[in-house]
Amino acid sequence: MAADPIAVTGYGLSTSLGVGAETNWEALAAGRCGLAPIRSFDVSTVAVKEGGEEPPLPDDAPAVVRALPAPLGLLALAGLEALETAHVESVPTSVVPVETRCGIVIGSSLAASSSSRAFFDSYLGADGPQSANYAVLEGYCVDQHFERLAEVLGVFGPSLLVSNACAAGGSAIARAGEMLRAGRCARVLAMGYDALSPFTHAGFGSLLALARGRSRPFGRGRDGMKLGAGYAALHLETLAAAQQRGAEVFGLLLGFGESADAHHFTHPHPDGLGAELAMRRALAQAGLAPDDIDAIHSHATATPANDAAEAKAMRSVFGERLPRIPICASKPAVGHTLGGAGAVQAVLSLLALLHQHLPPSLNVEEPDPQAADLDLVPRGRPARLRRVLSNSFGFGGCNAS
Repeated sequence: MAADPIAVTGYGLSTSLGVGAETNWEALAAGRCGLAPIRSFDVSTVAVKEGGEEPPLPDDAPAVVRALPAPLGLLALAGLEALETAHVESVPTSVVPVETRCGIVIGSSLAASSSSRAFFDSYLGADGPQSANYAVLEGYCVDQHFERLAEVLGVFGPSLLVSNACAAGGSAIARAGEMLRAGRCARVLAMGYDALSPFTHAGFGSLLALARGRSRPFGRGRDGMKLGAGYAALHLETLAAAQQRGAEVFGLLLGFGESADAHHFTHPHPDGLGAELAMRRALAQAGLAPDDIDAIHSHATATPANDAAEAKAMRSVFGERLPRIPICASKPAVGHTLGGAGAVQAVLSLLALLHQHLPPSLNVEEPDPQAADLDLVPRGRPARLRRVLSNSFGFGGCNAS
């Protein structure tokens, strides 16, 4: 039996393609790429020097947003955009909120790592470790960031941080759905974010997971991804509540599924068993059959093992019909936004539904033999879309669909 659908009544997004959901959609649909040489930290000693850097805050960004650390400021803008499109005003911090049952769930891999970066910049400074600014480490406490973000957004209900690697953004949406179905909140902001960080750039580089050239999902000879900054938010409420207040419903969250491979710290199960299970659970909760899916927004990191496992998982779920299902990949355009990826993809999938258009997957001209029969959408095109499945898979075998 299908679970009750959840209404998506607001959305917000910022990536290396720009600030704002429609700005991102226009760029993505036009086939533009937000990846460029990294300027925000030193990449002179590493092999891969490109990534998707965060856009600057707009000149008209509120002062309370500008007062936040840069990554949180962009996350706040995504949340404010989601509230604005939902026609729900944020509550000023000077006012005691009447509605205290709007929750917030954030998915992130790095969370408050910008404070760590500030510390190491001072530790490695010209004057040596003795000049290190240990005070900035106080900002690493995630609860402080939540408090400040909640004040800016006027969200004073339950708050939760989800940090299960690159599935975090998708799992944050799942937790938000559970909170609504359990009656814990009237509304929830489900958000995901990660900044482009020198720590993760070095880490993925040491794993040889970063592409030397273009990132080519499901491509022959693919060698990895580019990393990018991403900040996304969905305003969710029960369908009944949305209809009662006369809200515009942009889409429905029908179901979600999660799993854990329990296979390897960084590699997925080679047969994609965990990914397959997450997709099947999402379909089951939604009361859908595989034939009901009109498009797939794939995780598509363009690493050899991950793409192969995802392709096997999709074939297991969709069988002979898979070559007739468009499979989109947004990471070649915005970079892999890590813990933010599931939320970024959710917003982009929603926009594809609203515009009835499939954006192009960049750099898929020469697919791997395992993917030669798949529709990887090398060029954008109009499409009749009703239901889109979005996948996010992470280290440790964390999977969310």
